Amino acid sequence: MKSYLVILAGSPRGGRSTWKSLQKYVLKPLNADLAICLSDKWELTDDILLNAKYKWVFKDYSENLDYYEENFSNTWKEYLMTGQDTGLLSSGGVHFVFKDYILNNYLETLKKYDFIIYTRFDQYYCDLHPSGIDNKLLIPEGEDYFGICDRHAIVSKNLIEKFLGICKYIDLPSSMSNLPKFNNCESTFKRHLEFENILTNVERYERSQFTSTLKGEHTNWRVAKYRIYFKNQLMTKYPDEFLQSIYNLIKNKGFIYALLRETSLSINYIYLKTKVTLGKIKIKL
Repeated sequence: MKSYLVILAGSPRGGRSTWKSLQKYVLKPLNADLAICLSDKWELTDDILLNAKYKWVFKDYSENLDYYEENFSNTWKEYLMTGQDTGLLSSGGVHFVFKDYILNNYLETLKKYDFIIYTRFDQYYCDLHPSGIDNKLLIPEGEDYFGICDRHAIVSKNLIEKFLGICKYIDLPSSMSNLPKFNNCESTFKRHLEFENILTNVERYERSQFTSTLKGEHTNWRVAKYRIYFKNQLMTKYPDEFLQSIYNLIKNKGFIYALLRETSLSINYIYLKTKVTLGKIKIKL
């Protein structure tokens, strides 16, 4: 049995170049198995996803709240409704379901691995992925939004059950008495980790990936505005993620290495940094 399992959960966004970066910087270097978890409304055509060792496909809920109606009975709805304008309901309400589904159906499979990398389909990697650490929850730096970034984590197997239990947390009546001031996906995730007493197990690492999308792809929250030139139809949803990822690559490996290894991304980095700098100068003038 291999030491690492990578789980892609959610909607298969990002396209082939994104999934090739997963192969290049995560699956092959870590010799990891791949699991994909998605609803049955998606038809997979890319061989990278079709060749996954595990394909966990479940019933598509046209309204994701139907899943909660069938599986929970306390405060989940009241809790999610506190984040109607923050992405908690529209985005968090969806991706929490994937965690719960995996927890209830595939926990024994997960525990066969030493480390589980729980992530999304739309993470574009630009450098080697860090290794896991026993009894730790590793999360990339940045994108915290009053809580902790919940898009990607390397989870030691002894923590995976607590990590995935966020639906149980929001269904607890006590969660309503401990609401964050700004209740979104990230702040709820932080409160959930606090409740499970694993917030102190969290360690942050330098970001080496950004959230991607193809032009025109459906999204539950943020609409991408920034194109990645020389990458067909590829865009980044959060430019700060992109800039920080390439900055870290250049800082750690050198500009020449970055330019040779990730030519188009490095050129886009220079372009976007120049655009940001000129914009600041214009504002000052």
